Amino acid sequence: MLMLAFDTSASFVSVAVLDETRVWSYQEREMERGHAEALMPMIQSVLDASRITLKDIGGVAVSLGPGSFTGVRVGLAAARAFALALNIRVYGVTTFEAWAYHVGKPVWVVLDTKRDDYYAQLFDGEGKVSSEPTILSAEQFKEKLPFDALGTGAEKLASEVHCGLIQKISPIAVSIGRVALGRLDHPLPPDPIYLREADVTL
Repeated sequence: MLMLAFDTSASFVSVAVLDETRVWSYQEREMERGHAEALMPMIQSVLDASRITLKDIGGVAVSLGPGSFTGVRVGLAAARAFALALNIRVYGVTTFEAWAYHVGKPVWVVLDTKRDDYYAQLFDGEGKVSSEPTILSAEQFKEKLPFDALGTGAEKLASEVHCGLIQKISPIAVSIGRVALGRLDHPLPPDPIYLREADVTL
């Protein structure tokens, strides 16, 4: 099945088209803002590079978060719109799962919260969840040393606690698509994962 996968939950937009055997095309672009404006042109570009149209897509895979509150909403809104328009299913993948995909060793996936702490979840060497998703400070991570970290907050955490650092090789959208294709019969619902309430100023 051809899967359109994308992530707008962090400081980049990542888009891919793939199936069970190969990646047809992908793009990944760093950006702090403007995810909503960038997503649709990037999707069209990836479709064009794959020489297909939206009618050829059999499913949409999207990051559920955690991450930027607005970014998570942008991705989920787009995925739900595609699902309704094309009569296809949305496959949810947590941001943690996407980063941990095919690492091959125990790792803490650490995501930047833009604060003094981190969204975090532990995975074992087979990519299976070993802890509940949580929010941890650098001081709390010091109690877990030694360990390896991966994710948008990993470099910052490594500078604070001197843990091991693993670099992500494949684009996040590709990992999201791979996770979704691996569980077509039991997908996660497209519900956002925030871990904390949004900052609201009256």
